[in-house]
Amino acid sequence: MKKFQTIVIGINNTTGQMGKWIGPVIEANSIEEANRWCKENTEYLIVDQEIIDLSYTTEGGINMN
Repeated sequence: MKKFQTIVIGINNTTGQMGKWIGPVIEANSIEEANRWCKENTEYLIVDQEIIDLSYTTEGGINMN
């Protein structure tokens, strides 16, 4: 499964300005499925981006999973 970073957008109660805060990481098969999960289960989380794992291989290269 892929991992997706979520965000919450709202008004900062200290400054009164609009802000963006990091939400939980969720797992889904696609960004569409992640968006659907957010709408059905929270109504306030928004999928921001897919998390890409960059692992270094023993050969010195990067393995993008």
